[in-house]
Amino acid sequence: MPSTATPSPDSVSDSEFHALLASYPACIAEISDSKGAKPGQETLSSLDQYRYGTALDTFGSGSPDVVMGLDDVKRLVEWKLRHGKFRPTLMKLVSSNEPGFVKDTIQRAVTLYRKKSDLPGALNILTQLKGIGPATASLLLAVHDPEHVVFFADEAFYWLCCNGSKTPVKYNQHEYTELNRQAQVLTKRLGVKAVDVERVAFVLMRQPKNENAVSISAIKPPTGSPAGGLGKKPPAKRKASGDVPADAAPVRRSKRGQAPLPVLSSMEDPLSLVKRGETPSFACPGPIQLTPRFTALKESLVLGKESVISSSWHRLLQRLPDEIDAVSSLGPKAIPTIRFQDTANSQQADRFLQDLGLRGVGIIRGVVPRDTALFWNREAEEYLGRSLPLKSPPDGSQSQDVFWSPAQVSARAHPNLLAAQKFVMSVWKSRDENARVTTNFPISYADRMASRKGDGPEGSHYASVDGGSVERWEPDGYGRAGTYEDIFQGNWEDYNPWESSTRLGVTSDLYRRAGACSIFRMFQGWLALLPVPSGPGSVQVCPLPRHATAYFLLRPFFSQLSSFSSTSPPPPPPTEADDDAQWAFNRPQNSILHGALPSYAQQITPSLHPHLQLDRSLVPVPDLEPGDYLVWHPDLIHRIIPTQHGANHPGSSKATAAAAAAAYIYLPACPLTQTNALYLARQRKAFLHGHPGPDFGWGGHGHGRGESGDQVGSGTGSSSNSSNSGISRQGAQEVGNAGGDDGLRAMGLLPWDEEEADEDKEREVLAMANGILFPDLYDMYE
Repeated sequence: MPSTATPSPDSVSDSEFHALLASYPACIAEISDSKGAKPGQETLSSLDQYRYGTALDTFGSGSPDVVMGLDDVKRLVEWKLRHGKFRPTLMKLVSSNEPGFVKDTIQRAVTLYRKKSDLPGALNILTQLKGIGPATASLLLAVHDPEHVVFFADEAFYWLCCNGSKTPVKYNQHEYTELNRQAQVLTKRLGVKAVDVERVAFVLMRQPKNENAVSISAIKPPTGSPAGGLGKKPPAKRKASGDVPADAAPVRRSKRGQAPLPVLSSMEDPLSLVKRGETPSFACPGPIQLTPRFTALKESLVLGKESVISSSWHRLLQRLPDEIDAVSSLGPKAIPTIRFQDTANSQQADRFLQDLGLRGVGIIRGVVPRDTALFWNREAEEYLGRSLPLKSPPDGSQSQDVFWSPAQVSARAHPNLLAAQKFVMSVWKSRDENARVTTNFPISYADRMASRKGDGPEGSHYASVDGGSVERWEPDGYGRAGTYEDIFQGNWEDYNPWESSTRLGVTSDLYRRAGACSIFRMFQGWLALLPVPSGPGSVQVCPLPRHATAYFLLRPFFSQLSSFSSTSPPPPPPTEADDDAQWAFNRPQNSILHGALPSYAQQITPSLHPHLQLDRSLVPVPDLEPGDYLVWHPDLIHRIIPTQHGANHPGSSKATAAAAAAAYIYLPACPLTQTNALYLARQRKAFLHGHPGPDFGWGGHGHGRGESGDQVGSGTGSSSNSSNSGISRQGAQEVGNAGGDDGLRAMGLLPWDEEEADEDKEREVLAMANGILFPDLYDMYE
């Protein structure tokens, strides 16, 4: 956010405006000095003198004899890249234009503008050039008429159209029309030029972001040299990394400065479907003996702490009934909700986040407009209808293994979704000040969509927990980061489900199960595209993130003295009176991890976990409307409620499956970390090839299949049926159209602007991620 001293375009006075304008040279000189230039490369100061001096003198005179050529365009584009956001591929595209075509195109555009004052028409002509979008086209016209045409710069748009807020910019004609209109209002009020408005906006949006920033009225025009300009920020101090292996090569920032990233090219995209045969969970109501290794593992976890852990267990059993009574009596009301627009209200936002921290689940209503969600659903129906035949998976699931449909790509990049994810992830904190994690820059994780109409029911008779199963007890799983150390030390009350630093080194998929999430996911999420009534087809959750997690982790170390067989019915719910008498610490331990098997999700059942009273502690989520966003903690026990009719009935057909509307899209909320950036690099490659992400079959450990039934992930590119599908692949352009720069960054298609970091630690996370995703822009070694 800008400084509190930043005046609005409506309130800035003539003296303030000219004082800011006079400080522009010093501001540019400071930035130019900090960025430097490579040998043979012009400095930003030199390019700026060309942009606001030589170019205006040459092309702003109105002489029809002077026509801008390709070299002039390239120099202006270089200024744009150095002055604003750097896009390495842009210059290559611009340079590929034929010089004669460039001259003719610019001459036609300028002639139309000067004769008919048709600014939109002139911009449309200029955008026929390769690499020239509305923003760069406005730059070319602004050079020809600096008095009336404003350049579509980020800073100008933020100040004039967004009240100084750095909201996502889509760089389209509609936005530019509004920018130009606002600029004309200001130029007429103060009697200044559009080119002056650009520079004042640049100074305002680049001034220091702190409460002690000098007020605008205190800025004095520099006299003599520009040395009296804005003060330089001290260089950011590097801190030790908490998310990088000790032997990793240091990532150093390039001397090129905060180079924003290349937008990777869009490719023709076939439908991405994966036909997996794996069953994500197992169905066994009784305990299962694992290999002897797990006996030793359990013994090592409790060695020397037997009495402490036993005492901890019994304290937990005493607390659970009251907690379960509370959530059972509340039912769906136990799940906090907030309207998306109310997340900007600090009082309501704080209350929601407090409840979210307590319950581990929440709903943000109206994250996207209802009409938008319904439109995405129609897109999904059409997409599925034109796809190859869809068959119900062996487990009767209605989850459609589709990853890059237009609806999914648009939803992941939507500014409101990214804002909602940033909002809910703010409940996570880190006690390690050096932990390399930031929740301010969400990344996209390409998961599937789910339907409520079609061949079969979504759901399970058993509750489950995401994020692996036996890995929670394994030293090479969650043990690497000490995620549950407080619980295994006998202090479950001290366990904080929202501690992010103890999740960074986790390996949650040691046994490489297809479809298992291998990144740090702070929340699983559903975005509703259709009404999802509470009940069959929706989800139940156990909103006790601390107590329930502690229970199913400690459960394998204790046994009921009057044990029952795996084939007998579940025992009655235990009472507080018989806990101490009937449950005892195992001496010695066995190999059972109740509900956990390698390569399967963690199951929670009434017989294996009787104290959880799942018939009471699992509460249904409230009704979801199109555009609502449901999120829950990755450790939260949940259950998809089965629908009423069985799956795989005779007569299943492509038409039936294609009629399956997407009730919701899986949209997890994921922070930016080293592990997540590494995954994002692999997912980006899969996206550009039209394949499922690494966790679902391509470039990873899954066994995904393309539409033709051929194995994907072999590096062969598109599936053989892509040319016949009639479905256009979503690419970088579509991501940018849906979400602007932030949407592109979330998909790893554009570097993060390190200047947007709130503090040095966050800046280091952005630099690290940029180094992973765009290594060519960074010096990796001394």
